[in-house]
Amino acid sequence: MLLKRFTFLGFVFFMHFTIIGQTIDTIVLLDDIELTVRKQKFLVGSKIEAMDSIKLNTVSGGSLTDMINRYLPIYIKQDAGGLSTIRFRGTSPDHTAIMFDGININSLTLGHSNMSNIPMFLFDEVKVQFGSSSSLYGTDAIGGSIQLNNKLELNKGFSTELQQDFGSFGSYFTGLKLGYSNNKIQYSIKAFYQQKENEFSFLNIAAKDFEKDEFIDDKQKNTAIKNYGILQIFNFKITDKLFFYTKQWYQNNWHEVQPNMSENYYGADYKEIENNNLRITTGLNYNSGKHKFTTGFGYVYDYQLYDNNYDETISTQTITGDFNYYNSNFLSGNFNVGMNYSHLTSDVYAYKEDIKEDRFDFYTSYKLKIIQSLTMAVNLRETVVIDYANQFAPSIGFDYRIIETNEKKINASVSVSKSFKIPSFNDRFWYPNGNPDILPENGMNYEIGSKYSIKGNKNTLNFGFTAFVLNIDNWIQWIPVTNSLPPPNDGTMWRPQNITEAQSIGVELDFDNTFKIRNVNLSWGIRYSLTNVSSVDDFWNFNFSEREQLFYTPKHIANLYTTVGYDSWYFNLSGSYTGERFTESREILEGYFLANASIIKNFNLKKNIFSINLNINNLFNKAYQNQAYYAMPGTNFNLSLKYLYK
Repeated sequence: MLLKRFTFLGFVFFMHFTIIGQTIDTIVLLDDIELTVRKQKFLVGSKIEAMDSIKLNTVSGGSLTDMINRYLPIYIKQDAGGLSTIRFRGTSPDHTAIMFDGININSLTLGHSNMSNIPMFLFDEVKVQFGSSSSLYGTDAIGGSIQLNNKLELNKGFSTELQQDFGSFGSYFTGLKLGYSNNKIQYSIKAFYQQKENEFSFLNIAAKDFEKDEFIDDKQKNTAIKNYGILQIFNFKITDKLFFYTKQWYQNNWHEVQPNMSENYYGADYKEIENNNLRITTGLNYNSGKHKFTTGFGYVYDYQLYDNNYDETISTQTITGDFNYYNSNFLSGNFNVGMNYSHLTSDVYAYKEDIKEDRFDFYTSYKLKIIQSLTMAVNLRETVVIDYANQFAPSIGFDYRIIETNEKKINASVSVSKSFKIPSFNDRFWYPNGNPDILPENGMNYEIGSKYSIKGNKNTLNFGFTAFVLNIDNWIQWIPVTNSLPPPNDGTMWRPQNITEAQSIGVELDFDNTFKIRNVNLSWGIRYSLTNVSSVDDFWNFNFSEREQLFYTPKHIANLYTTVGYDSWYFNLSGSYTGERFTESREILEGYFLANASIIKNFNLKKNIFSINLNINNLFNKAYQNQAYYAMPGTNFNLSLKYLYK
């Protein structure tokens, strides 16, 4: 099966190079090219963070986990190996939609994505949307959504980028980007290979030398990682009005399962996990004045092999088709309407039969400037799941420009949105634990915010404030229950149940300041979030003294950074604070602060750019636990060498 996938990819690559090699006539370039309707424009009243090139460059050899940990106040539950999951605004990992070119790539079996398996090297645009957005992105988008994109740039000629990293604990990263574009085509291919031995020293608080009355100095075992992947992008401007686009992303991820501190010292069974993922998007885009038609096709294949046991493999496939119509001047506003069809299949050893499921999404959006300073957007989505529960997700948002001049901007925003999560295949079909009667999760998100910006000749200041209330009904949790199944499955077992209503209430603060003093450019910023999330009996009873914070959800998270640029030198210092968390047994994990530093030197020679980047992570060698009794590395280094031609 793996050989077939490589053969298919090779055929696609060959066809693309063949197309590029043909003679293409010159035509006039449109001033503004957008291959897909950016749904973000309809998220009026929502908070969106776009990661700029400087921030992405500092983590280009890392994963989405590294980017979020360094720059955003969002909690990532992770180990030192290859597993990490997101808790957006106090929600579960299943409540964040990860979108690749408009397609949700969350696992159909688990219901979420492993943040460590999403490399930043392959993408040049990452946008993080806070709060519910099921009206635009469908299932999973209860706590937030993350969009992974690549920019369309024509008339750039040839470009090359090579990156080689060397790091502590046997860490290596190699990345290569090749691209070409003229006034009609754009082609790029990006590939990477990553390896970590991850054998770091730590103080093992689960093992003690009782004669000396002190904990054992230990060395972490079984946390190695090997990942590689390739992303190919091809855009073809057939005529002034018609575009063809396609992307293929294949990735292999392998990691050992990290043992906890006790198992690491006293011995534990060796385990490993291998994942293969293939994601393809392709389609046509037609622009004619105010009218825009887009039709697309998507394919997602996920395969998992646990501990080399081929009798217990897990694989799923999703085939999607989408048709979209956009009008930039419909009743004096922007109008979007479309339909999406998804066919889901599975081949999972623990299901009684292969699962097939069909879903239809019907959606429409309308954005209108009511008056010069007030903008409104309404979004509606109906998701029809054959032989299961349908879901309706509306949203409405307003943005009001209080002041808008060249030097100062102040706005206020408000939004209300309904969201949903269709239970994963494992929730419903895993035998005998799955629950076919499990209900979808539903959320209601209420959000207000304000942004304040001042721009001077040498100084720019931005301040943002957001407050939210997120109510989630029918939250799914796996709990021990007693059953009446025949032996050997009788007795007590873990099973998913809609056992709780949960409420997340919080405040988020954002501050950025950029200024220039002679030849020195300085920028610094702070991100902070306060999140109170707990099970409730009544969504509108705000008696916080009776509430208990849900496990592995810190109330306080903060990030700060500063970047100094002088000539071709750049210095970056960043820090992240994660507050205390409760474990499943209500133990308290202490909060921790991690500091990181980077020094970058660029050498420019016409179109050739050489860059040396030294990163120092966990600068103060902080001993901490992200999960209870799982070791994390102390101070570690990474040297990155980059070459860029464009």
